[in-house]
Amino acid sequence: METILQFKNVYAGYGRVQVLADLSFEVKTGEVFGVIGPNGCGKTTMFNALLGLITPSRGEIRFGGADITRKSPDERCRMGIGRTYQVPRPFEHMTVFENVLLAAVYGGRHSEKSGYPVAEAALRRTGLSGKRNLPSGKLTLLDRKRLEIARALGTEPKLLLLDEVAAGLTESEVHDVMALVESLKQDGQTIIWIEHVIETMVKSTDTLMCMSTGTQLLVGEPAAVMDSKEVEEVYLGVEDEADVC
Repeated sequence: METILQFKNVYAGYGRVQVLADLSFEVKTGEVFGVIGPNGCGKTTMFNALLGLITPSRGEIRFGGADITRKSPDERCRMGIGRTYQVPRPFEHMTVFENVLLAAVYGGRHSEKSGYPVAEAALRRTGLSGKRNLPSGKLTLLDRKRLEIARALGTEPKLLLLDEVAAGLTESEVHDVMALVESLKQDGQTIIWIEHVIETMVKSTDTLMCMSTGTQLLVGEPAAVMDSKEVEEVYLGVEDEADVC
């Protein structure tokens, strides 16, 4: 598989607060790349650097072979980077369909007419076609999460960023999200997924990266990463008995 995204020795933060420190990793086209790590380890900052919301002080970010380190968020969106938010942010006074059409027009640079089939396709892919005319403010949490994904798909992303889309859901709803992600993968969608629900990261990702203090602690096959003593200590808070005695 070809590489679609590369972080090369990236340092980034907020003012004088350095969060990412020499972060390097790459994502292959068509894979689901999971990201885990304790709160404060830099997962959100990594997304912000990837989206152009902050500019790295050092290092390089490449997408599709192009250097995007200093490109604006709207340029990156139009190049094919779409995202969801951990807390859904629909336009509640607008219908489900209107929310996705808006993404297609302003994120995907479609006209209203050409954006219609794009929005329809995004609703079909996320199971929301039957609720297309509902005000988005009346959706359940699960359907709001689906709408987040549908809006991101409306921009026709080559790379889809999922930010804790399973957070707050019941066990059965989490499985619904996992099934949706699997269907997107089968369609060839490349995904980076930040999540704290361990089941999703073990069963639904191809590659898993654990972050710690702004850098990569370990990356590899999901089960192997989760079985690592380093990851247990840093992410799960499990100490080696020999260290405790």
